[in-house]
Amino acid sequence: MAEIPKNMKFLLFGRGPGWHAKVSMVLNSIGMVTLILSIISAATNNALGLGAGNWFLLTIALFLFALSAWPCAYFGAKEG
Repeated sequence: MAEIPKNMKFLLFGRGPGWHAKVSMVLNSIGMVTLILSIISAATNNALGLGAGNWFLLTIALFLFALSAWPCAYFGAKEG
């Protein structure tokens, strides 16, 4: 595999692999909280700020953002 030029690494990996890994963990944690709020909102049939469907859609979005941060962290660490 060809080496990535130094001036392109910042554009590909942003602030570094450690930052991407931390952001992914934070987004996963917030996603778990929104999933729990979604379940509670659906079980009580009461809108907890948002409806149950909206909490669940927010959960999906957070998990997708978290999943996109992991490859950046992995490949950034692999490139050095």
